[in-house]
Amino acid sequence: MDRTKIKLQDLLKRDEMIIVPELHDCASARAAEINGFECIMLSSGDFACALTGIPDLQLLSIDEFCMITERITEAVRMPLIIDADDGFGFGRALNTWYACKRLAKAGASGILITDAAAQSKAGLIPVEEACVRFRAAKDGMLEAGTDAFLIARCDENLLEHFDAAVERMRRYVEAGADMICPLGLNGVPWQRKAEIAARISENVPGLLWYPDLGSHEGIPDVDLDEMAKLRYKMVGVHYSMHAAMIAMLDAGRHVMESKTNVYVHTHYDDTGYKCFSPMTFYLRDGYWAEKESRYVVNPEDALAKRITPFFVREDDAF
Repeated sequence: MDRTKIKLQDLLKRDEMIIVPELHDCASARAAEINGFECIMLSSGDFACALTGIPDLQLLSIDEFCMITERITEAVRMPLIIDADDGFGFGRALNTWYACKRLAKAGASGILITDAAAQSKAGLIPVEEACVRFRAAKDGMLEAGTDAFLIARCDENLLEHFDAAVERMRRYVEAGADMICPLGLNGVPWQRKAEIAARISENVPGLLWYPDLGSHEGIPDVDLDEMAKLRYKMVGVHYSMHAAMIAMLDAGRHVMESKTNVYVHTHYDDTGYKCFSPMTFYLRDGYWAEKESRYVVNPEDALAKRITPFFVREDDAF
């Protein structure tokens, strides 16, 4: 498998929209890579649930975010964007500067920061304070010596306060944001999403992030090809932890009821994926067997090489 790192800047040069799965750990990142995605985002909510077993109540520290950033960026070649909420600022922009500097150093290719009120309070911070927050975030990334992207998320209600939202987003670009995410599109009725998205494009300069890949009664909310023409370069999609939870619940229920593992071994064959263990997805390309073989005197001492035949089997399907 090609392990050359993909550059976020190279992806953004393309004309089409980049679909960005929002995930929570190295395994979900690996699955996204196998599926052919080229960029990923760490969902703060999914990460919180996976790591702590507590809903996303903004209890995680910058140390925990840096840890997962380092591990995911080492595990896959895709650029990683971090959903950093208010930048661990607690209302203080210096904290946001510090957090973004550390995340960029840890390997984040992009960091999303919001204009939401600090300490999980309702509402938005004043636009002047938001601009200071975004400027601090961008300065932190630059001082890290990286070319990480700053994505400024605007949470303003687009139906009730469109002009105010536009003013905010323009100011965020001036403050250093490389891309704007108008999160308020999520609150727009599906019939009007394309219209409001187009109006934002007409009034806000620079690159845009369409907030979520949604649908209504089986029909996509917007045409991504049309959105790409309006400078929407990326779109997030939550599926990873949702799908994992459903599969774990489904499989576990059948194991409990049947007291066998027959369901797990046979039921998912029609997905096109079949393997003995998740370890298969890490051993099948031979990378780790070859890597470890370089650093042993006796070939039989290479653990990855010894265990590969057990986990990688002829009837595997990908």
